[in-house]
Amino acid sequence: MINIRKRGKVYQYQFETARVNGKRTQKSKSGFRTKNEAYLAGQKAYDIYINGGVEESYMSYGDYLDCWIENYCEVNLKHSTLEEYQTIVRKYLKPDLGKYILKYITGYQLNKYLIEACSKYDYSPGYIKNFQKVIKSSFRDACNVFGYIEYDPAATLRMPKMDYLKKVRKAYLHTERNR
Repeated sequence: MINIRKRGKVYQYQFETARVNGKRTQKSKSGFRTKNEAYLAGQKAYDIYINGGVEESYMSYGDYLDCWIENYCEVNLKHSTLEEYQTIVRKYLKPDLGKYILKYITGYQLNKYLIEACSKYDYSPGYIKNFQKVIKSSFRDACNVFGYIEYDPAATLRMPKMDYLKKVRKAYLHTERNR
């Protein structure tokens, strides 16, 4: 519960946090001109406290990919894997999916993108599987490591079958020639 009180000419919010060594602890901040300002700031601080210190994020997927490469991949991956991931992110994922807000991307959008990438680019299934790896890893880490999203939409991401890929690629090439 958030308590608001007046301290001189300004308002202060205050709420109780978890006990440390059996003693009560509180978080408070003062200096707000109105009671409503103090309440809104207190509500935001309380939400961040409840969510483990993570503020609700409206980060784009492109910005998240930059953060992910810098803070996770550079630390945990081999150099050759890191270079491959950076290429896929820079050339394909950021231009195509980077404009969307991270927490609103759905599994359907990701599966649709993977099918479109298969038809658009004439790469081997092994290389397209690398697209899938990067997408799945980035969303898994956004959910489990960084806490930016609550669920992993890439958990249902599947590679299309080879017969389907050949058919889609043929249709894509046909429409490109007729333009």
